[in-house]
Amino acid sequence: MIFDTTFNGGLRLLVESTAATDVAAVGVWYNRGSRDEPADLAGGTHIIEHMLFKGTETLSASQIARHFDAMGGLVNAFTERETMGLHATIPLSGFNEAARILTEIVTSARFEPEEFNRELIVIENEITASLDDVEEVAADAFARRYWGNHPLGRSIGGTLEDVKNKKRDEIVAFYQDYFKGKPNLITVAGGISPETVIRAFEPLINGIPQEPDNKKPQLPSIKGSYYHRLSSQYVQVYYALPGPEHIDDHEYYALEIANAALGDAMGSRLFQKLREDLGLCYTIYSSPNLFRDCSLFSVYGTCAVSNAEELLSRIHDEIQDIKNTKFSEEEIINAKSHVAGMITIAAQDVEYKMRRLARQALYKSNIMTCKESIQKIESIELSDIQNSLNLFLKNPPVLFGAGPKSAEKRFTRRIEQILLSL
Repeated sequence: MIFDTTFNGGLRLLVESTAATDVAAVGVWYNRGSRDEPADLAGGTHIIEHMLFKGTETLSASQIARHFDAMGGLVNAFTERETMGLHATIPLSGFNEAARILTEIVTSARFEPEEFNRELIVIENEITASLDDVEEVAADAFARRYWGNHPLGRSIGGTLEDVKNKKRDEIVAFYQDYFKGKPNLITVAGGISPETVIRAFEPLINGIPQEPDNKKPQLPSIKGSYYHRLSSQYVQVYYALPGPEHIDDHEYYALEIANAALGDAMGSRLFQKLREDLGLCYTIYSSPNLFRDCSLFSVYGTCAVSNAEELLSRIHDEIQDIKNTKFSEEEIINAKSHVAGMITIAAQDVEYKMRRLARQALYKSNIMTCKESIQKIESIELSDIQNSLNLFLKNPPVLFGAGPKSAEKRFTRRIEQILLSL
C-alpha cells in the first residue's frame, strides 16, 4: 500500500511502508535538472547540489557528514537532466534526525564564499577526471550531436569553462529563485508510517509554498549521424531511434519487456548473437531513454577498430529483423520473467523502492507497488510489445561512433550505406 498526498503548498509525499525492516530510505526531489538551466547558468544545478552539503544556518559541512555517520546512515545527492535529488538511507532510529537535516539543507544552505570557491575547484577536478573516461566523453559527444543546441545536449555538470566562469552571487540567486525550500516531492520507503514521516518533515511541508510547474516543453531538433574522434584503442557505437513525446504506462512496461528481449539481458538477441556467437564486441546493450517531452531507444556497443563497421551493420540488421519478423513467443516469455524477476529482487532494497516512487511521480506515471508492476508485466501481450517498439522503429535511426581517427573513414562510409538503404 502506497500513501500518496499533496499538501496545500504543492509538495507531494509518497510513502511505501514495509513492516519487516528497521531501515528507511528517503529522497527529496526537484523536477528541475540541467536541461532547465539558462545557457549562462549551464552547470549551475550541479553546483547547487554540491553546495547544499557545505553548511546551513546551524550546521557546518563536517557536522552534516558526522551526523549521518553517527547514525550509520548513507547520504548523497545527484543531478540529472530533468531532476535533482538528495537521498539518505538510515536506521529507523535516525529518521527524525535525518529529516531535520535534509529539511535544513534544502531551506537554509549558506553558500559561504570560501566554501563556494573551494567547491568549484572540487567540481573542476570532477570534470577533469571525467575527461579521462572515454566512455563518458563519448556519451557527452553523442548527446551533443543527437540533441544539437537543445539543453538536453549539454553535459549535466557543464564544461570546465562553464564552472570557472560561475560567480557566487548568480548561483545564490538561482538557488533562491528555484531551489530554496522548493522541492516538489518527498519519497520514503521502509519500516515507517506516513504519520511519522509527516511529523518529521512538518517544517518543510508548512514552509515556502510551491510554485506551479509551468515549464513549457522545448522540443529538440534531432541532428544527423556523426563520428567523434577520441584518443582510444576501441570504437563506441551508438544506434539511436527517436521516439514519441510521451508513452503511457502500458507502453512503458511493454517497452521494458522488448528491451529485455533485444539487449538488456544476457539471453537477449544482441548479447547472444553479436557477443557470444560472433565475438564482435565486449559491451552490447539496449536501453530506452524517456524524458518529459521526448524519448529515444538506443543500442550501445564497444569493439575493436577492426570490428566497428560490422558491429554497426549487425546492430542494424537485428533492428530491421525485429521490425519485419517480430519476437518469438519464447523470447517474450523469457523477457517477461526477466523483468519481473529483476523487480522482485530489487524490491528487497528500500532505496530502490524509494527511487522507484520518485521516478513514477516525476514522470507522471501511475503510482504502483512492485507487485502491481509485476501484474502489469504479466498482462502485456505480444502485440502490445510490438506496438510499443513500433513507436521507435518507424523513425529513421541516428548513427554515431566515437573512437580513433583510424576508424573514422570506414565507419562513416558504413553509416552512409545504412542510411541510403532505408
